[in-house]
Amino acid sequence: MTQIVSLNAARSRQARAAQGGAGTAYWPLQALESGGPEQWIHDALAGQPYEGFGLSCWAQQPNLKQATLRLASFITPCWPCEDGSSLLVRAIGEAVKRSEVAVGNGETFTGRFVGVYLYGLTMHAKDVARVSISGVDRFGMVQRWRHFSEPLQAWALRLGIDTLVAEVSDALPAEVAVVGIRTHMVVQVSDPIDTGYLMKHAAQG
Repeated sequence: MTQIVSLNAARSRQARAAQGGAGTAYWPLQALESGGPEQWIHDALAGQPYEGFGLSCWAQQPNLKQATLRLASFITPCWPCEDGSSLLVRAIGEAVKRSEVAVGNGETFTGRFVGVYLYGLTMHAKDVARVSISGVDRFGMVQRWRHFSEPLQAWALRLGIDTLVAEVSDALPAEVAVVGIRTHMVVQVSDPIDTGYLMKHAAQG
């Protein structure tokens, strides 16, 4: 009997063949289309003990919310930390908690406040570097996403990819790779003025 295979299933099968292994996860694009960066960041903050402070940060400094939205557009809620938890949740948590500590220490001037938030938001570049993303496009070709080249969902939609394949490496990424990816993160999520605050007032956290 001839088995009928849908185009989506065929693409997913090709992706599995191209990127098989125990460290492989599959993220259907359809699951991401039900939300968006705005929803993702609010979901990541909801219910956390620092939720109120985080919302206050975004209200007082809309640029920090924009930076968070940009990060979400690149890593989505699916991107894992080493322990399997959501990197987006962890990054937002680090950003908000570091800002809260700064305020508690009396470091309330704009440069320091913005700088520590961005430091926390981008400090987990190692978790980003551990994951490589690919997918089978509308022509059946395997395409690979370059970290922070363009928002992940937009990249997949442009190429007609319906299943993202995330390959998680067991090996620790080289330090030079981590530094490079963090540099790309900072450039992509923050504007030049805020990047200056990060470099001047929170380069080491």
